[in-house]
Order: sequence, then C-alpha cells, then structure tokens
Amino acid sequence: MTATHRMRSGMTLAFIAVIAVLAALALVAARASAGAARTAGRGSQEKIAFWDYVSGQIYTVNADGSGLAQLTHVTGGVQAMYPEFSPNGKLIVFAVGNPTHPWRIWVMRADGSHQRQLASDTRGFRDSTPVYTPNGRAIVFSRCLPGDGVCAIWKMRADGTHKHALTPYVPSGIHERVDFGPAVSPNGKRIAFLRFGSNGIQAQIYLINADGTEPHALTRPSLEASAPAWSPDSRWIAFNSNNNRTGSHIFVIRSNGRDLRRLTPSRFPHNDVGPSYSPDGRQIAFSSDRRYTDGCCLDLFEMRADGSGEQRVNINLHHAGILDPVWQP
Repeated sequence: MTATHRMRSGMTLAFIAVIAVLAALALVAARASAGAARTAGRGSQEKIAFWDYVSGQIYTVNADGSGLAQLTHVTGGVQAMYPEFSPNGKLIVFAVGNPTHPWRIWVMRADGSHQRQLASDTRGFRDSTPVYTPNGRAIVFSRCLPGDGVCAIWKMRADGTHKHALTPYVPSGIHERVDFGPAVSPNGKRIAFLRFGSNGIQAQIYLINADGTEPHALTRPSLEASAPAWSPDSRWIAFNSNNNRTGSHIFVIRSNGRDLRRLTPSRFPHNDVGPSYSPDGRQIAFSSDRRYTDGCCLDLFEMRADGSGEQRVNINLHHAGILDPVWQP
C-alpha cells in the first residue's frame, strides 16, 4: 500500500484495507429525536468540508447536518480527497488521483465551482494532503516518490509555483521514512506532520519550524499518533492514536509536548479519527465507525474541545465514509 493511502485520517492499515473493499461493495436516522437541538450547539451556517471514501467525492455540510452539497464529480476511478479551506474560506484545495493515476493538487471555490489542477508535476510523483499557510500565500503538502516510494513535506506558492522540500527523502535502511499529512499552525510558525516508519516506529507526530528546521518528535512512539490538527490559538494539537491498529481515540497535547489528554473513550475495535477544531476552538469534529460492526462506514461527530457533549451529525448521505472533516474559517 502506498504512503498516500495511509490516510491522513489515521485509520489503521488493516482497517483501510477492509473499508477499501467494502467501499466498492457499498454501491449496492433522523436525529436521536425529532426535536433534537443543533449538534453540540453549533450554528446551522457553519460549514464543514469532508471527503467520502465510498463515492470518492468532496462535500460540504452545515455543522448541524443540513445543507449537504456535493462539490466534486470526479469519474474514471479517481477520488477527490483531503479538502482544506483557504484562510479566507473562499477556496478549497484538495487532491485528485488513485493508485494508478498519480495524485495531483487541485483548487476550487468553496461552492465547488471553477475546479482546476493547481500544479503539474514530474511524472510518477504523487502530491497530496495540501494545506494553506495562514496568510494564504503558500501551500504545504506531501510529495511522494514514484512507485511505492517514501514521502516528504514540501511547500509551494499558492499558484503552484516555486516548489521546494521542507523535509528530505530518506528512501532506504532503518531510517527510511514517510512524512505525510502536514498541518500548519495558525500563527504560521510551525508545521506538524505524521512520520511513518522512522527507526522502526510505526507512526509519530513531528514538528518543524515553518522553514523546515529543528525537526523533533511531539508524541511518544506507543501512541502511534497521526492526523495532527492545531487549535486556533496554536497552543494545542489534536490527533488520533493507533494509526496502524484498530481502537483509535482522539487526544490533545500542548504544542510543547506536555499535558497529553484523551478526549474519546475506548470503543475497541472501533475508531475515532481525523479531528479538526472549529474556528473558535470550542468544538472538535471527527470521524467514527462506532455504529457499524463490519467497518463499512464512518459518520461525522462533533464534541466540545474538552471531549464532552459528543454527538453524531446526521447527514443525508447513504453508506457514508466520512473522512478528514475541516471547518470553514
């Protein structure tokens, strides 16, 4: 399995393999009560973007579950994945591709119009998991070598020019690694990302300065942490554990590596993955498969930033595989 398909949402490799099969087969409730309050107290006009691994498309939805809109309509077996809003909320950058069609970075307006490939690339290389810098002038992303090669964190201007590496490729030996799924701090000073395989460690979140200097591990190896997401004040990073195993939980940790806290309880073998802070920092959206026994699907959930008030967002999307939810600024 290529590094690109070790999803930013941080699901286990085994779980990904299962849902990939079930997603192909999947082509074959209202809220808990009719009077239920808006999910976790969010306003109906706050939007969340996500991609659905069943349909391979990107959607937006209001934070209360209303107003579902399909933004992409890719065909030919490719998928649209990893949506991320621009800082002003007017654009969405994303990736398009599949295992035989190398991933490329695209951009569209927040309503799905004016879709275009943002940058060309060297044949065989794969570009994915794009995120904007806070000033909107640049995009940080994962760039993977051809074949089942390793990946590094790269940066380019928002128009797709001036690509350059922030972390090096390490393609062989015990130090071989995959750097994937960057998240830029809201103050623009640091970048968090997932590192696979370095020194025998399955998965670990690393931090670098915005220019790529001073790389260091943030999480301990036993957490198998992935899917980092910054709080709006740049003080906390949310993530999920057990990247390569079932039973993932949502955690938060201070950006200095202190005060590790688990927000969601163990629901083994189910998974809570892919956290994202709301613009005011009071809520966290994430995906969970807790309602399913066969790994077929993932729902969108929201909770308060302290882990309380968990509630499913009821979306009118049949057999949904919701991944990587992100809030519109």
